[in-house]
Amino acid sequence: MRPALRAAAFLSAGFLLALSPEPSRATSTALVIAIDTSGSIDSTEFDLQRQAYAAFFNANASGFAGKDVAVTVLYWAGAGVQQQVVPWTTLNSASDAQGFASALLATSRPDISGANAAQTGVARALTAAKDLFALQSFGGASLVIDISGDGTENLDFGAVSVLDTVTIDVPGIGPVDVDVESPWGDVFTARAAVLGAGILINALPILPVPPVQQVEIQDSSPAIGFFPPPQFTVNGVPVDVSAEWMAALQALGYDQTSLLELFYGRVIGSPDARIPLMIVANGFTAQELGDKIAQKLSLELGVPVPEPTVTLLLIAAGLAALLVGRAARRSR
Repeated sequence: MRPALRAAAFLSAGFLLALSPEPSRATSTALVIAIDTSGSIDSTEFDLQRQAYAAFFNANASGFAGKDVAVTVLYWAGAGVQQQVVPWTTLNSASDAQGFASALLATSRPDISGANAAQTGVARALTAAKDLFALQSFGGASLVIDISGDGTENLDFGAVSVLDTVTIDVPGIGPVDVDVESPWGDVFTARAAVLGAGILINALPILPVPPVQQVEIQDSSPAIGFFPPPQFTVNGVPVDVSAEWMAALQALGYDQTSLLELFYGRVIGSPDARIPLMIVANGFTAQELGDKIAQKLSLELGVPVPEPTVTLLLIAAGLAALLVGRAARRSR
């Protein structure tokens, strides 16, 4: 495989129950919004995420008329922090969407002070999101997980997956075939279980600004991300193959083990003909998150959002009509 970049705290129990009616008719789409609340997300960034999601449902409330979509929210981080904070809610009207937005804004951040709770557990988040679909029957609805995050898996490294095989020229030994491995096997396994349940996985990776390369040092040798150089000895003397290893990886397209590579290569996926969606947010700003979250939710839920270009054209058309009207009145 050669990767390429393609296109909780709880509310009161009574309030949760009040917002969780059983769907009265067929649901078209059931969506889990899984929001990263790990330690790499500060309080401002957490608020920006929550507000951006709520803003979409408020600003586009009228677009939910007759939609019959079901939505829930999961906050996730590390060990023990996978919490459903807004229950399954059927959105079939503007008031439904506005009520969902209010419920989301009423949530608070989960406690991540426990052991490994602040870690980034992408695999556990996918598993927890999958399990939420078992809480309610959705018939033939399109089942979708929408997961956002700003970091790579750093909680579960139990499984290792082989991504590719490269040939490197080891000084004193010659050409050697070496497996390129990734410790993201647990994420891959979790994704396979989600896809096996018929669930589409979309993602919103949030990049740092400015973007930074995620380069690690392993075994005192520079390596690209989680791909440590293999260890060789010649006559009992260790041989440094870092340069050869990095050159081989770069020739295959492994420029860095990045957030995008994780989300593209190990997170998004489809169990059928539906096309998985990955939209990238460039940093934690209200404008950027608002735009990218609106774009993603619009596609997932079928709720149209005016494009900025369209909005400007509409404004221009309105101004032109106003000027034409004024000119006509003056000519009378």
